[in-house]
Amino acid sequence: MNFILKSKLFWSFMVVLAFLLMVIGFFTKDLSMWVTAFIISILVKLYAEDILFSAYKNRLGKMREKLARKEG
Repeated sequence: MNFILKSKLFWSFMVVLAFLLMVIGFFTKDLSMWVTAFIISILVKLYAEDILFSAYKNRLGKMREKLARKEG
């Protein structure tokens, strides 16, 4: 179970699933799909933010440093 929770593929699938549930729930006007997508997004935020988005955070930090050097 611990391996699954640290798997990038699993959490990527969960993000795609949440997005699809939101889109399908929007068109079918099904509130339960939206609630499920919201719960999945909270789980991704709590457990997998570092696994999925660490590369983007590093890139964003480098861009902020470059911008700070240009401005200051």
